[in-house]
Amino acid sequence: MMTLECGTSVPHFNVAGVMEYCWKMKRFCLTTLFLLFFLGAYAAEEKADPLREKAQQGDVEAQLKLGDEFFFGRNRPRNPTVAAYWFRQAAEQGSAAGLYNLGVCQEQGWGIGRSRASAYLSFEKAAQAGLPAARMRRAILLFRGVAPEKTDSGELPGVTASPVKAAELLRELIREGFAPARFELANLFFSDVGLRREHANEIRELLEKACEPAEADPAALLLLSDCYRDGIGGLIDLKCSADCLERAVGQGSPEGMARYAELLDYGLGRPIDRQRAFELSKQAAEAGSPRGQLRLGDYYLQGEFITHDPVAAVECFRKAAEQGYPPAFLKLGNAYFEGIGVEKDLERAFEEYGKAARAGDAAAQYRFGRCYLDGTGVAADPAGAVFWFRNAVGRGNLDAMRELGLCLLTGRGVKVNRPEGARLLQAAAAAGDAEARELLSRQ
Repeated sequence: MMTLECGTSVPHFNVAGVMEYCWKMKRFCLTTLFLLFFLGAYAAEEKADPLREKAQQGDVEAQLKLGDEFFFGRNRPRNPTVAAYWFRQAAEQGSAAGLYNLGVCQEQGWGIGRSRASAYLSFEKAAQAGLPAARMRRAILLFRGVAPEKTDSGELPGVTASPVKAAELLRELIREGFAPARFELANLFFSDVGLRREHANEIRELLEKACEPAEADPAALLLLSDCYRDGIGGLIDLKCSADCLERAVGQGSPEGMARYAELLDYGLGRPIDRQRAFELSKQAAEAGSPRGQLRLGDYYLQGEFITHDPVAAVECFRKAAEQGYPPAFLKLGNAYFEGIGVEKDLERAFEEYGKAARAGDAAAQYRFGRCYLDGTGVAADPAGAVFWFRNAVGRGNLDAMRELGLCLLTGRGVKVNRPEGARLLQAAAAAGDAEARELLSRQ
């Protein structure tokens, strides 16, 4: 016996009986019929899913394969949460691959709560089983250290940072022929200014070796391009820098497209080709590159190669900002400050400048400081302005250098220090700051 929503009993449960009942009751039951049909189809599909059945029975290989399919959306809808569940099932049976995959999910917060401490433990167990990729990920976490974390079941231990030990672990993997460790070691050294200087030659050698294969990792190509551009580990070579980016473009790298477009704009290592630069920027933006989205937004503002559209420009900036790209916050701040593409909103401008400033963008730090100095979008705070000017000066921003010099000369937000103020003004003027030159000419 079955009771329908209306509460009337139907003695025989079959589709024909339900249809006859609905007809007699003169009720619209198509929704019920469709529900019954799809539930039946789903049950049949579940019954005919041998991979899931094997996974449920504890087959480790099936659990790993099922996790991959859910993670990448192959053969079934993408679902990182379900993927992490099956990786955990494999990990609990001691599978090194399951531990590694679970660790990646824990480290990145994919389908599971983000926990670097849990990830380190997962990688450590997989490394003990001899998995090279797990040894590499463990070394990467060790490089900067892992803070202890409190969980419902207790506190997970932290790991003290040890760049030296981490580097040696990665070098050991390189000696064993595990190629991905080359890029990771170079990337870790590159990310720290002091280590970048200390290991400049090693960085370039590692990246050149990593980029030898025709299908090299685009991330390695981008980093090697930076080395050639900035003369890290050798002479500046703009042509080789452009060659690396061109290879990355050939492999479909959105970031490579956006950066190669910049070279074509200014003729750095390649002849100027602004039309091609626009096309690559648009392609990069459509592929989700925040750098590309920012460039496309600028094209909309300028009306070059595309219709002038400030609203569309701001939308491009928003898309880039949603990915946490600091220059995009600066662009949004400028839009709100000037009322371009959006209604003028000085408080919102201050907020956006702050996001970029805290992320280390020097131009935003200067703008943020000016807001504090002038009381724009926030209560005036000259001492706060000096703080942000100092940060921007440390990153070479000439506007901040000039303003900090003036604050030191006048004692605004800081104790008067005329010699240091004059030195900063002169340094800004010598570096090409026109306002600083004008100020000095009046003295």
